[in-house]
Amino acid sequence: MRVSSALVLAGLVAAAAFAGDSKSRYLVIAPHTAEQCLSVLDDIKDHDAALLKKIDWGCAAGDHTGYLAVDADSEEGALKALPEKSRAGARAVKLVKFTPAQIKQFHQGK
Repeated sequence: MRVSSALVLAGLVAAAAFAGDSKSRYLVIAPHTAEQCLSVLDDIKDHDAALLKKIDWGCAAGDHTGYLAVDADSEEGALKALPEKSRAGARAVKLVKFTPAQIKQFHQGK
């Protein structure tokens, strides 16, 4: 039963991905070490000062990670929002929203 539920969920997510325009929302997660922190901040600032304002940083809480939500065509496209030096350890997670009707369908697919 779990496999069929997972397949239904994957199918609905895929269908949602192809609906609408080609751009999707991604959360770009760019970690760095405490030692790299100032260098990363300088790199972002020098690359694009406006980008610096868009990134949420966890550094002050000890989570040396930048979080950025972007619209892009792909994971690779989302990562290109960052300067090249910051992309090495970064990843992009495709985000989706679910409706109550979709959640109901997920339950019916069990």
